[in-house]
Formats: sequence, C-alpha cells, structure tokens
Amino acid sequence: MYLLVQESETLAVNVELPEFIKTLADRAIAGGHGGDGYAAMIELFRKPSAVTA
Repeated sequence: MYLLVQESETLAVNVELPEFIKTLADRAIAGGHGGDGYAAMIELFRKPSAVTA
C-alpha cells in the first residue's frame, strides 16, 4: 500500500483514497489479520472507530 501512495504522489494524483485504504490495511494488520487478505478489512467497518471528533 505504501507504494500505491508513493506512486500517486509522484504522479500528482489525489492520495486520499490510497491513504484511506493503507490506513485500513494497517489497522487490519495491527488487529492480527495480516495474513487474511483484503476481506479482513471489512471487519474493521463492524467495529467503532477510536477516532473522535
């Protein structure tokens, strides 16, 4: 995911979506789902975010 963000920046493409996906992937890995594939990120939507406004 890092390379996707880096290439987007290099090509002057908006990086908001790649950064969002990278953040989800990082959270899935931190939650012990590193070897589960991209579908494991869906589980993150079922849990409330720790981020508050």
